Amino acid sequence: MKYDKMIERFGVIFMIKRFSVIYIGSSRCELIVGQRGKGCINILDRAMYPISFGSQSFTKGEISFKSAYALCQTIKEYIEMSNAYAVESIKIFGTTALREAKNRLYILEQIKINTGGYEVEILEKEEEIHLIYRHMVLKCDSAFNITGDETEDQMFAAISSGNVSVALLKNGVINYHQTAELGYLKTKEILKSIEENSERFETLLMEFISTYTQDIVENIQKRNVKRLFVSSHEVDVIAQLCGFTEHQEYYIVNAKEFKKLWKTTADLTANQLMKQNPFLDQNEAETLNHTLALYLKLLAETGVETVVLVPMMIGDAYLDFEFQVTKKQQLFEWIEEGSYSSAKAIGQKYHTNQKHAEFVEKMSLKIFDSLKKYHQLGKRERQLLSMLCYLLEVGSFIDHKNYQVQSRHIIETTDLIGVTQKEKALLGKVAEAVKTSFLSIEEENMYSKDKEEQLVLAKLAAILKLAIALDISSQQKIQKLQCHIKEEKLIVEVTTGKNFQLEEYFFKASRNTMEEVYGIKPILKIKRIES
Repeated sequence: MKYDKMIERFGVIFMIKRFSVIYIGSSRCELIVGQRGKGCINILDRAMYPISFGSQSFTKGEISFKSAYALCQTIKEYIEMSNAYAVESIKIFGTTALREAKNRLYILEQIKINTGGYEVEILEKEEEIHLIYRHMVLKCDSAFNITGDETEDQMFAAISSGNVSVALLKNGVINYHQTAELGYLKTKEILKSIEENSERFETLLMEFISTYTQDIVENIQKRNVKRLFVSSHEVDVIAQLCGFTEHQEYYIVNAKEFKKLWKTTADLTANQLMKQNPFLDQNEAETLNHTLALYLKLLAETGVETVVLVPMMIGDAYLDFEFQVTKKQQLFEWIEEGSYSSAKAIGQKYHTNQKHAEFVEKMSLKIFDSLKKYHQLGKRERQLLSMLCYLLEVGSFIDHKNYQVQSRHIIETTDLIGVTQKEKALLGKVAEAVKTSFLSIEEENMYSKDKEEQLVLAKLAAILKLAIALDISSQQKIQKLQCHIKEEKLIVEVTTGKNFQLEEYFFKASRNTMEEVYGIKPILKIKRIES
């Protein structure tokens, strides 16, 4: 159990009841103090302090130390507030602005030094995105049955300061996910100089968005999206501009209302917007039209009549999933199911042999499970192995002869929901490492500078080489497969009614890796039956 969630006193384990989260965003630093209740988290206090990390990181590529020192003072005040509530855990985390700053290591070190040793966790892009998706489901699933038996295509979109992420759902499961580095604040900073000298900036803005969302739009247009969920920091503000008077967990807004709102705001400056709408602050007014333009683009491409708006409360989402038990495991499994479904969809996109992939998956998992005592890998590695079976040959769509190199590149650069960049890098290396020719096994590809990654890479590659060999003809000749360990040997027993000479030859050619990595010799036993 993680120490963050459980503490030990006098040999007795206690569940943490009171805690706080400090979120360092692009334009604000937030404090949320919570207490565990019955199936919920009760918010005891909130605080917010404006910062300019996003505008600095997105334009200059780094954050000034002056801003960092000012932030440290705010964090120290938040820590004091947290301690006044006698919290048992304080978590500090950051997202896009800190993640993309070139000098983040130095900034993080100064935060640690100037706040009494508190470290900041930086969420990877993938972690941030699926945190938001899970939070959207948590808020909306009971009303819309998103993850249930809904058969119509649905779409999630998360618009943050630095990115726009889109997920398409089929039968309640994500099977396509892509991110464009085009958030509302990043767009504003990129186009700032043009905006000041443009008479028809709204037209230029829409053209800019179209340029950077071509791939996403292409995939949206292949689907018949019936329901659209969008999350962004400005949801409450936009809802208020559309006539909602009270805060809600989500808002259902007619697409016509957005077009109407755009017509009234597109030509206005930030100062004019604040004068007309006194509840807007400077940052909200400056980025409002950039956010609305992104909304309109999504509405135009999906053609939906209404949109469900979900406030993007990253601090609250982090609080929910760091300390809450309710639905946490269920939503993690939903993301994992989406990862698997997305991997299969990517394989189909690149016209890979799905029957071969399914067969290799089945063989791989049989071997993986029989070697559990020897590889000491867990559930996550088993999931990655399953996904990889559908991605191994995606590169053949580009270069059939040297497809492994292309496969690695595609795997490492394609968005895959719930899979971190580090995991994609591992999968790409394994895909390249399993290159098998008649007598030449490319062992030089099975190398990583990271010792832990090296072990996992080699273990998965050894398993995959044997599994691929068992269906090298892509004809699925095996009717039955059994694997077990006996006297430091991996006994692979196959039952087949077809000529198995090619598979047997490749099995023998591929077993050296298993011997080198596990110290176990694979033995193939063939039971032949009449077909």
